[in-house]
Amino acid sequence: MMQDRLTETSVLVAEVTGAVPLAEKLGAAEAARAVDRALARAERSVQAYAGKRQPAAEAGRMVAAFPRSDSAALAANDMIKRISQLPPVSGINLAVRVVLHANSTPGQGLDQSDMEMALSLLPFAASGQILVSNEAVSQFSEGMRANLNSSTQLSVNTGGLDMPLLELQPGNLQVLNSRGPLTVPPPQPSIMPSSRPRPVPTAPPEGETARMRLLLRYHGASMLVSEHKPVLLAGREEANDLVVTDRRASRQHARIEWRHGRFVLIDSSTNGTYMLDEQGVEVLLKRGECELPQHGRIGFGYSPLEVGCEPMVFDIGERQ
Repeated sequence: MMQDRLTETSVLVAEVTGAVPLAEKLGAAEAARAVDRALARAERSVQAYAGKRQPAAEAGRMVAAFPRSDSAALAANDMIKRISQLPPVSGINLAVRVVLHANSTPGQGLDQSDMEMALSLLPFAASGQILVSNEAVSQFSEGMRANLNSSTQLSVNTGGLDMPLLELQPGNLQVLNSRGPLTVPPPQPSIMPSSRPRPVPTAPPEGETARMRLLLRYHGASMLVSEHKPVLLAGREEANDLVVTDRRASRQHARIEWRHGRFVLIDSSTNGTYMLDEQGVEVLLKRGECELPQHGRIGFGYSPLEVGCEPMVFDIGERQ
């Protein structure tokens, strides 16, 4: 699996669950394809939080090393969310179970024994559960420790060693950074929530003239959308007006249109487009559209709330 000591200090091991009943129903080949799709989503979570995937000894498993335990925890949370959003395969839902572990020696990176210890703890995790060793907890920030489920504490024996394990509850993980609390949202539906409708108008309000402009800022660049430039295309392809560098973005991910003095966000991607307004309400679009509020942030295939991402910031105002 690993020959040399890594500079990373934390390890995440994950296993896709649900493959056995799927293989019994559809056969091993189809089950393996479904598991590979789930692991591909899990790998995006690893990449999003600066993790490095390591070779796994068994099919259906993933091992990844991280520079910090907080990063591993956020990747685990995101991994569970992404895989839970996969459609059922022949009526069977795949899920994932995760264990987080870390090197107990300050300043030391991971070695083979750390990886093996993490893998030995994996059978104790239930489907959809994140279990955390004491070594990983010791590296958590205070904000991340607040997300531990104090009512769930296991004491397991592996390799003749008694290992206490705590549970990190998937959902709203709150961590602290230099700007204060930052919340990573729980799994969202793959449609615009009906409780937060944003109807797209077909005509301007009475007496309103088309004087508005939308200012977009991304990676140090600024762009405008108005009646003079009514469409902006965003995606990974170089031909787009806004080239998104994140690998989770589609080649032709989304567009913004000016319609009668209003600005509309339209998703055409695989992973969806996230829009966060200034009140902190997040909308996930999948092949849908919504009107943009006055201020907010947009993530192309990822939530603007994710640690380490750089969302597009937008502001709507009157043209001078």
